[in-house]
Amino acid sequence: MSETDRDSEVDLTLADLSKSSGLSVVQITEYVQEGFFEVCGDDEQHWRFSEMHLIHFQKVVRLEQDLRLNPAGAILVFELMNEVEALKRQLRLVSDQNS
Repeated sequence: MSETDRDSEVDLTLADLSKSSGLSVVQITEYVQEGFFEVCGDDEQHWRFSEMHLIHFQKVVRLEQDLRLNPAGAILVFELMNEVEALKRQLRLVSDQNS
C-alpha cells in the first residue's frame, strides 16, 4: 500500500476535521451541503473524512479567503484548477507518446 493510500484511509471525524482545518463544524457542513464532498453516514456524527479531504478543505478555504469567494465559488475554482491540472497531465502524456 502506498503512502498516498494510507493517507486517504485515515478516518477523521467532523470534530477532528474542524480542529485540524480551523474551520467550524458549521463551515464544514456548508461545504458538504454545497456538494464539495460526498460523505458516508446518515448524520454528522457518523461522517468520516480522510487526510485528502483535509488538504482539499484547506485549499478551498484559502481560495475563499484570497479571492473573497463564497463557498460555492471557491469550490468551483478548486474544481476548475484540478481539471486544468488533469488536462495538462494528459497533454504531457500525449506529447511524450508522440516524441
